[in-house]
Amino acid sequence: MGCGRLGTMLTGIDDIDWTGLQHAYGDASDVPEMLRGLLSADADEREGALDALYGTVHHQGDVHDSTVACLPFLFEIATTPGPEGRGEVVELLRSIHGDGRDPEVMDFWSDDEEEYEEWCRLLDRAEADVRDRAGSLLPLLADPDPGVRRAVPGALVQLLPDPEGVRAALTGRLAAEAEEDPTVLRAVAAALGDLGVRHARLAGATADALAPLLDRPGGGLPLAALTALARCAPDRLPEPAVTARLAAAELRTAREGAPETERAPARSTDSTLIGYLRRLRAEHTAGTRAPWATDLLGELHFALGDRVEARFALVADQLGSPERGQRREAVNAAGTLLSGWRGPHEEPVRLLGELVLHADPVLAREAAAELCRLAVIGAPAAEALAARVARGPGLPPQARWHETSYGAALCALAAQGDPRAVPGLAEVLRYGHVPEELPEWLARMAPETAARLAPALTARLAATVGAGRSSFAAQLLGAAAVAAPEAAVTAAAGCLNLEGKARLRSREAALRTLAGLGAAAEPALPALRGLVGEADGAALAAALWAAGGDAEARRALAALEAGLGAGSSGGAGAERHDALRALACAGTAAAPLLPALRGLAARPDEVDAWHAGALAEALWRVGGDPGETLAASLHAWERSRSSRPDMTEIWAALGPAAAPVLPLLRAESAAPRRHDNEGGRRGRMRFRVAEDERLLRHARTVLAACGAPYPGPGLRPSSSGRRPDR
Repeated sequence: MGCGRLGTMLTGIDDIDWTGLQHAYGDASDVPEMLRGLLSADADEREGALDALYGTVHHQGDVHDSTVACLPFLFEIATTPGPEGRGEVVELLRSIHGDGRDPEVMDFWSDDEEEYEEWCRLLDRAEADVRDRAGSLLPLLADPDPGVRRAVPGALVQLLPDPEGVRAALTGRLAAEAEEDPTVLRAVAAALGDLGVRHARLAGATADALAPLLDRPGGGLPLAALTALARCAPDRLPEPAVTARLAAAELRTAREGAPETERAPARSTDSTLIGYLRRLRAEHTAGTRAPWATDLLGELHFALGDRVEARFALVADQLGSPERGQRREAVNAAGTLLSGWRGPHEEPVRLLGELVLHADPVLAREAAAELCRLAVIGAPAAEALAARVARGPGLPPQARWHETSYGAALCALAAQGDPRAVPGLAEVLRYGHVPEELPEWLARMAPETAARLAPALTARLAATVGAGRSSFAAQLLGAAAVAAPEAAVTAAAGCLNLEGKARLRSREAALRTLAGLGAAAEPALPALRGLVGEADGAALAAALWAAGGDAEARRALAALEAGLGAGSSGGAGAERHDALRALACAGTAAAPLLPALRGLAARPDEVDAWHAGALAEALWRVGGDPGETLAASLHAWERSRSSRPDMTEIWAALGPAAAPVLPLLRAESAAPRRHDNEGGRRGRMRFRVAEDERLLRHARTVLAACGAPYPGPGLRPSSSGRRPDR
């Protein structure tokens, strides 16, 4: 199109009183210049104009009167052949439409009710205006610009109120010779999958269009079709093993012959948000062949959801990729899958272990970091981790040793409770960082193994407390309580004898440590009594009771009773939680407070999710009545997923009396997801593997005690061979 035709566009734009309209930063007098910038022949200028529109008339997804005024011109730009970058304009229109956004969850800038109602009217008008004009996008399925053809399929599914017509149009584009660009074909397949999700009555018809694409190799179309089928018609997917093989084969085909992506050169628009995101994307995919295939594979994993057989096979194939970029993506995919789903984990874990020995230190570090989170199922990688640790750090351990490949491998080995980690831990304990999980790691070791770290912990504690520092106090004290109890008592008392802010920062950790040590905490009794009046509360009461025994019981019980009535929010909530935990530790010695515990259990509306599990445990340890324990633990099970491992531990102690919970445990053990995985999560979300494995172990004990069969493969003992408990 010539310059003359471009010059006739945006007719009437100057007839609008833009100064009387508003956007996120004031009057909209600058909007016409932005709209004209979308027509520029200069790519940087177009990108700057698009970025400016996102930042003003559509700032953070918002809509203003100027946004509505822009819509006719945006549609004109999008539907007029010639200007570059029209696909991005289509995406802007989709975003302005909002796709079912809920004003109630958006951040409105005013408390004025009339302003809020006017804003809601603007949102409704923007959505209606975009829908009314969306029919003009239909011819763009055949637009000469492939960028437009990529953007339009998804827009039609979202915007047009004629799903049957959209299905027919999209299916037509899949016909032989109708479309040759593989990027567009993948977009059409993805849009058909979305259509089947949005309109369940069309799922069968969209699956009929998608299924033949599995036999059209090349260009990633089978991978796109698999993803779309997994979303809209999972019953039409091939068998899990076939799905995994097909996806893996397509990934390899996409990589073969594809050039490695290079870091994008700096452009003048790198100062815009769009430019910044483009640069981040380029950096993330540097060294990756066919990054679109990696993206599709991530979408397929998400769409497959609980179909773990296919996902585990697929991630194992990914981890064995010869391409570095794909392996890095596979490490992330493996971490998400292994932490969130129960399945045949041995082979992916073993392959992660192989990557720990890789020459690329970044890849090795990332693989080891995932294995650290997966420690209780990490036995298949133990030998590889030990081999990496045996190589040594290369350089003397520094303050941030844990951020190296050696450090990550050492952490992962220690997290398994492996004795081969002890020499390395002893060495790095002399330096800066002390891992937060160190007490948990030592608890997984045999007592005599953990005790080998006593000298290093004692020296580090002396240096920390003696210098009046509180850095790493909690993890050092917790670790010493496992490996060197006498040193832990001395250090905790030293923390309580500090002055000012130093004592305040380390006091909570010291009190918890002393309370957990029981009668062994007696040498700290003078320091604890010195806090009376300054830090009265459940934590101090528990520590005093542990150290002073019967002599402190009356005072402790009074403080703990006050803690029970403190409430559920803020600092009061923490006080109640501390009191419940202290009573559980005290057991039957806290019997005078059993009526108070029962009274709290009789008012379930006053027991929030955080306290429900602690209350159930306190009732069990103090009262030991199976009936009331079952009632409280069932309440906790429903209120809080995070309390479920603790509840199954209680039920395991109940033995056959736990029979009423068998339906819950059958359902839980047969579920493919780990207990705290509620689904719908993307990105780098990780779940509590150790707690889930503990839940499964105790659930198996309950089922066996009640003579019930194991209902599914989710129920299995931990493969680590070491104690998975806290």
